[in-house]
Amino acid sequence: MKTSTILAWILILIIIDQAIKILIYNLFGEIHFEIIPSLIEFKPTFNVYHSWVNTLLNNNLGINVGLLPHIILYLLIGVLVPMYFSYFRNNILHNKKLIDISLIFMMAAILCAFIGNIIWKKGTLDYIYLNPFFVFDLKDVYIDFGVLIFLLYAFKNREQLTIKAKISDVYKDTKNRLRKIKKQTNAST
Repeated sequence: MKTSTILAWILILIIIDQAIKILIYNLFGEIHFEIIPSLIEFKPTFNVYHSWVNTLLNNNLGINVGLLPHIILYLLIGVLVPMYFSYFRNNILHNKKLIDISLIFMMAAILCAFIGNIIWKKGTLDYIYLNPFFVFDLKDVYIDFGVLIFLLYAFKNREQLTIKAKISDVYKDTKNRLRKIKKQTNAST
């Protein structure tokens, strides 16, 4: 897929996630009902702990890491995921569509999480309750789907991944790409 197509799909998924949350917040925030009795419920809830992991830490150990570490983590993941996926895409030539789809869903989820933590003052808005476990939203489905597609990609390319994929190679590849971009930018000005 072209980069512009990937970016367009990421933007579309972010808009869908945020539009659903805006609608729920404005029109259905106080409504609660069962979708599948005793299993799945519509239950809008603000997660004041900013993530599922932090909610578990707080509930089980009384630890709340707060908002800033989440923002830093989302920014870091938002840089590392495209670096790794770019390396895989350019050095493992099979199943490029799978890596593109995985990247689209993972980046949409990361950006939705980042936006949700910045915009919603009461915490992140989740609305589907998987009884008795946790409340989640569309961005959580995005990340799960992105991870599943990546695992499928990794399984289909397992031989090349074990031979080629090294962290130092990803770093070198990214560094070289940034140099090329810088040269192109300097040449055009």
